[in-house]
Amino acid sequence: MSVGKNQRNLPGDKVQDPSIIDNLEYNNPAGSKKVSEVGRHLLPLKYISGGVLSYTTSATTARVLDNLGLCLAVYNNSGTVQSITLNESSAIVSLAPGATDATGHVGIPCAPNAWTYIACGYSNWVIASSSSLLVYLINDNTTIKPEWTNTPVG
Repeated sequence: MSVGKNQRNLPGDKVQDPSIIDNLEYNNPAGSKKVSEVGRHLLPLKYISGGVLSYTTSATTARVLDNLGLCLAVYNNSGTVQSITLNESSAIVSLAPGATDATGHVGIPCAPNAWTYIACGYSNWVIASSSSLLVYLINDNTTIKPEWTNTPVG
């Protein structure tokens, strides 16, 4: 039996020296790390419609994500709790906030008039419970790449 191993990738020459991260985060006048949120670079979801590449922030129709390991930023533009559901296949249905299905997927609650940030992990399909959820990809060029070995399990 094959065993899967997932590894986070950072493509090509974009690798940064991890030893400089602390220096970049440090604020000398304050004598501590910087803590202010500047924001994320958000992108719309891509999909093919009639053979044409299109973009949207609506996920009321199931949308496939390009890679594993992506993160979403979801804005709930309504006064009620809504939900996002993730899945590993196109057999995806929208679940109510907190509801689960027989395979362990769950409706992830999105608070009213607020942002929710979701790490998709090994899921590459997303569906929203309502058109009031605006769904964005957080721009990050790292992904999860499955690597397979023929090592016996157990």
